[in-house]
Formats: sequence, C-alpha cells, structure tokens
Amino acid sequence: MKNNNNDPARKLVLATCAATLFTATTMLTPAAIAANKEQANLSYSVYIGASKMFKIGFVTTLTAKSYQSYMKLKPKGLAKMFANITMEMSAEGSLQKNSLKPAKFSFYRKKKKRKRTSSISWVVNEAAASMPSTNRTYKVSPAKQAILTKAINPGVPDPLSAFLRMGITDAKAPCSKSQRIYDGSKVYDLKFKLLGKSIFGAKSSGAYKGPAFKCQLNHVPVAGYSDKDLAKFRKNPVVFTIWFAAVKSAILKKEILLPVAATGKVKGRAFSAIANRAIFAGKPL
Repeated sequence: MKNNNNDPARKLVLATCAATLFTATTMLTPAAIAANKEQANLSYSVYIGASKMFKIGFVTTLTAKSYQSYMKLKPKGLAKMFANITMEMSAEGSLQKNSLKPAKFSFYRKKKKRKRTSSISWVVNEAAASMPSTNRTYKVSPAKQAILTKAINPGVPDPLSAFLRMGITDAKAPCSKSQRIYDGSKVYDLKFKLLGKSIFGAKSSGAYKGPAFKCQLNHVPVAGYSDKDLAKFRKNPVVFTIWFAAVKSAILKKEILLPVAATGKVKGRAFSAIANRAIFAGKPL
C-alpha cells in the first residue's frame, strides 16, 4: 500500500489542530460533577480518506470562575504504522465575564519511541496578562528561543485555552476573531471566518443533531518551524472547515460553542472528524 501521508509536519498539524478542537477518553462521569460545575464530554473519530486514523477525546470542566481541560489523541488502524503519534494536553485557568486567562498548560507527545514534554505557566494577575514561562524535557537553541519569545505576546493562550476562549467569549459573533497560540515549542495563528449555518439532520453521521455554525479555520505557522516545514506550509496551506454547536451554560449564564465536526485536506487527501459522543452538563447535545 502506498503511504501518501508520511509527512511529519503535516501529521503533527493534523493531530495538533484536531486535538485542540476535540475531546477526552478517560473522564469523570456526569454523576461525579458537583452542582456548581458543568462538563463537556466529547469524543471523535478522525478519518483520512476512508481509513480511521485517530481517536480523540476531550473533557472540559467549567465553574463560574475557572476551567480545566484534558485532551488525548491516539492512533488507530493504519495510523499505528504510518502516523504513530500519541498526544496529551491539559490546561487550566480563570474565567471572567468576557475573558479567559490561562494559568497552566502541559503537552506530552510520543512518536514511536521518542517522547517530548513541555509545560507552560502564566502569572495569575487580574490587572494584566503575563508572559508565559516554559519548561521542556528537550533542548531549544538560544536562537530559536529568541524567535519564539519575540513571536508571543502577554497572555498568548495555549491550544486548549484558545478554543475555549473562542467558544466562551465569542458565541455572539462566532468565528469573528483570530488567535495567536503557543504550545511550548511552536507559535502559530488560527484565523477564523464564519461561512454560515448548517443543520445536522437525523441522517447525519455522528452523535450531534441540530444547527451548527460553519467556520473556516486557517493555520498559519509563525515561529518554531524549520525552513523546510515553512516551505511546505507555504506550498500547501492548512485550511479546515469546522462546525460549532451552541449550548446553554447554566453556570456561565450564556450560550457557548462546542466543536462537533471538522473536515479538510492533508497533502491532497481528505480528512474528517466526527463526534461519536457529545454530552454537555450530563445531557446529549
């Protein structure tokens, strides 16, 4: 069988973007969630062409003033041979009426036998956003670190916090803002654009049925990438289509957005991610 997806940079972008979008495999049951908390519990199957390549899950727990998120991605089927990547992310931070501030983020990645871990922390300061501080189990050259430092700004969020920020603070104007993101080793911009509305009807695949906002997402690398990878991104820009469902949060007293599906292309091959479980506050979306 010919392998058309043996491009490490592309596989990592697909895995990272999918991971930042979707949700977890091991999590608390709804009965274990206290009355002053709400939990989003979603899981997804990711296909490249007709082949199931990844299983992704994510759990986010919200209170009126805080959030905690956990994500895990693992390969399935052919991906174990061609794209054997496992990733875990966790994030936590504080919530205000119309803002979100990250406090901690960890990122674990295993590709075959190679393991990498990084963690980011922010000083919790209500008056102003802080610059992130990073620890890694691997080395980054001083020159690369200088480029990364120059590319990030105070309060720049991690991948999980960025999508929560968009879903929680921008629900009235979906996909109207861009975000710069820092994951501990790379900086990139996610540029959103609202394309319209869709309906996931009774015959739609996946767990979610109902209306959704259809958005375009462009992944734009900024810093931490090799010249070879940047050339590949320039030649084949990474563009996704994502659908977000609006749900009512009793804790936050407003609607928030949760991703329910995504499609796109990697090296000319179509991929899709469909929610096979979608629960919020103990009830199906």
